[in-house]
Amino acid sequence: MDGEQLRVMRYAAMLFAERGFLGTSVNDLLESTGLTKNGFYSLFASKEALAAAIVEYTAAQWPPIVAQFEALKAPALDTVIALSFEVAEKYATDVLVRAGIRLSLERDAIKTPVAGPFEGWAGDIERLLSPAGEWELMGLACPADVAARVIVTCLVGALQLASSGEADVSKRLVEVWTVILPGLRPTPDLAARIATGQSLRERARAQAVATAPTTLWRAVDVS
Repeated sequence: MDGEQLRVMRYAAMLFAERGFLGTSVNDLLESTGLTKNGFYSLFASKEALAAAIVEYTAAQWPPIVAQFEALKAPALDTVIALSFEVAEKYATDVLVRAGIRLSLERDAIKTPVAGPFEGWAGDIERLLSPAGEWELMGLACPADVAARVIVTCLVGALQLASSGEADVSKRLVEVWTVILPGLRPTPDLAARIATGQSLRERARAQAVATAPTTLWRAVDVS
């Protein structure tokens, strides 16, 4: 994917995130990006292809994040909580991610095959919650696959119902975890457990910054 394609995707994502797939026309995309029709179609074969590219971009964000948090080898439940808050931050700050999730939810309206939101996440969370013999999960109150599906469903719902801004998305997630944690395993202090997950997220972010290569350029975010 070249820089011009990414630029067009970002401008298109602002429209898709706000209006949805059906509410955004090719003419809207041309006006937003400043492209001619020929210029647009030289980059993307159709509006559907552009939408699919945004969904693919969004899906590609998740595997490295899961691997990064898993590498910290924290308790599984803390890892899952931390992941949820990292996703919330991505959703709040990256318009491509917001658009990608909305387009995934609207995939029935898109002729090009598009993956569902957080496809593969239920499997990842199930795997995290069911390592053989981990003492911390001996008290899991329901099967790991059921827990994983409920967590992903609640995560998608929290993102969709939140207003703009990371603070409100995080507030929604605190509410979600406050409700579902007792159903996963005995948790005497819910606020402390959620705070532990949030602290793990900050630890992962600090580690990522410390190990990131230095660059001489700074990306301009149009979100």
